[in-house]
Parts: sequence; structure tokens; C-alpha cells
Amino acid sequence: MNNDIKQELSSQRFAQLLASYGADAACWPAAERAAALTFLDNNASARAKLDDARALDQWLQSSASQVPDFNGLEARLLRHKLPPVARSAGERLLAWLLPATSLELRQLWRPLAAACLPLAIGLLVGFRLELVPEVYATTVEEELYLISLSDYAEIL
Repeated sequence: MNNDIKQELSSQRFAQLLASYGADAACWPAAERAAALTFLDNNASARAKLDDARALDQWLQSSASQVPDFNGLEARLLRHKLPPVARSAGERLLAWLLPATSLELRQLWRPLAAACLPLAIGLLVGFRLELVPEVYATTVEEELYLISLSDYAEIL
């Protein structure tokens, strides 16, 4: 069982070597190079990993020579117009309430809107509040009963 764990650990370490140093054995650390080559000779999955690492190394070397040309990229980006920013509902409402057409209209409209604001708040509060609480409200039957009792009270 101890041998299986050692085999698994050496397989993991071999994968780490390939990921860190590539497929070229000359680039591997000298202390681990002999053990890694011995492991490579005895393990078929390690040879498959080595082939994958070689393919990756070849692809990286071939793509390194194909660097794109970025001449004038900064100038092109600075000349590019940005898309219009979508305004929120609050910004659209403010633009509708406070027009920006002319200075004279803004100077007239803003004091009028400020003067109407307390009126609008008062109307809102007035319609939300009840004038008579429901505790004191009476029904028609209760009113008739109270009126009939008041007739008897005047006789005494």
C-alpha cells in the first residue's frame, strides 16, 4: 500500500514538473531529473503527459513569433466614440421636469417647480390622512339611535 501512495505522489510530482518546466528534460531541476526520467521510462501515462507537454511547448514557440501589430492602437481607441450612456428613470424625470433648453426657461421653471413642491406634498398628505378616525365614525343606525335618545332627553 505504501508503494501505491509513493507511485501516486511521483505521478503528481511529474505532472508538476511538466507544468512548471515544460517537456524539455534539460530544464527540469537536476536533483529530480534522474528520478523523473526513470519514472518516464516505466509509466505509459507519463509518456502521454510528456507528449501533451511537447505539443504545448511547440504551440507556444510557434505563436511567440506571431506577435500582432499594435501600431496606432492608442490613437484609434482615443478617436473611437463611446456609446451613449443609458439614463436612469430618475435622470429622465429630472430632465423632463427641469428642461435644459434655454437659460431663461430654466430660470423661470425651477422656482415654479420649487413653489409647487409644498403644494404637491400637502395634497399628498391630505389625501392620505383621514379627517375623522374610524373609532369616532358612526353609522347611520347609530346616528338615528342617538337622535331618538336626544328627543327623550329634552322632555325631562
